[in-house]
Amino acid sequence: MTVHSEGQPAPAAGSALAHTASASSSTQQTRSTTVRVLAVLLAVMTGIAAALAAFIAGAHLAEGAAEPVVWAATTFVAITGLVILLEEKTGLIG
Repeated sequence: MTVHSEGQPAPAAGSALAHTASASSSTQQTRSTTVRVLAVLLAVMTGIAAALAAFIAGAHLAEGAAEPVVWAATTFVAITGLVILLEEKTGLIG
């Protein structure tokens, strides 16, 4: 006999409760995947915004054309990595 964490026995395989439990776990997995995808998308969008700001600042402050691009690329990698690290630490993505 399988016992759930609540202390109640698991529903029989053919019962409606078993079907509901499996549908619930499927929905939970879909939500978890959606949250992970949105968290990574948030990290990338934050990196893009920071890179754009770094490029604009670099274009006003630097003499050459290559320096702002390097600043933007470095900022994108650093900020995206930082946001993903923070999301992992808070448990959004695992």
